Amino acid sequence: MIHILIGGSTGKTAILKFISHCVNTNEVVVEELEDQNKRVDILIVSNISNDEYFQKLKNYIYTFPSSVIIINADDEKSNKLFARGINSTLITCGLNPKSSITASSILYEDGGYGFNYCVQRSFFNLKGRLIEPLEIPVEIKVPGQYNIYNSLFVITVLLILGYEIKDIQNVVKTFENSGR
Repeated sequence: MIHILIGGSTGKTAILKFISHCVNTNEVVVEELEDQNKRVDILIVSNISNDEYFQKLKNYIYTFPSSVIIINADDEKSNKLFARGINSTLITCGLNPKSSITASSILYEDGGYGFNYCVQRSFFNLKGRLIEPLEIPVEIKVPGQYNIYNSLFVITVLLILGYEIKDIQNVVKTFENSGR
């Protein structure tokens, strides 16, 4: 069983629903970070809006290191979580060019977006397979720019779990929940 934990000041529920839609829930457990006291396989940090939540996440990360941590590289406080080294694979997602994962050629179309999901730096998935730099054209049927970020998190999780690119493209296109 793979355990995924989602932390952030906002957007956790939307990311949880999106991931849950895309994975086999008999093999993957997805939860929001509340007062967890266990190690998980994948930790996602979407954003941090206050110092109290920053401290909560920092304590969690250094007490219960995850195999993989995915953060929003465009969120200033999320980047400050890693002032000292960690024993996890850190993957940054965002629209800035320094991110490990980016989106390019973003087009708004019919209540959703089309864009290229871009891996800028290689990483290993949980099955030991190397994911090398690549571009995947994707469509999402949910409006709101934050859903581009959510898609970056979700597609990264799917690659880490070992999903095939064609399956990823098909499943993210069918997600329709626009709730944050």
